[in-house]
Amino acid sequence: MELEQFTDVEEALEYLKQQGYTHTFSCCPEGWHCGETKEIFWPEEMQVVACHRFQKRRGTHTVSMLYVVDAPNGSKGIILDNCSTYGNARFGEFLVRMKLNKIQPGSRPEVR
Repeated sequence: MELEQFTDVEEALEYLKQQGYTHTFSCCPEGWHCGETKEIFWPEEMQVVACHRFQKRRGTHTVSMLYVVDAPNGSKGIILDNCSTYGNARFGEFLVRMKLNKIQPGSRPEVR
């Protein structure tokens, strides 16, 4: 997945929708909540396909991380982290658990 070509997060989101990544996942106490299906997944169940960092320097400096993910039920979507100072600590913990799951032996994703 070639997210590096994008400098604007909105353009990347539109591209991902065209590629079938239509679900949005948000952090909740139990795991990642899919806004469209209302299902909740443990972090270890989710597969990170790609990620990209976006910076905006107009006015206030903002940084966002876009994570492209696959859920175990076949849903494809995104997790967007706006990297705020007052963010949810659980959000970071869940991301780490997903990344560690990705690199453990036997859990490598298919090359696309």
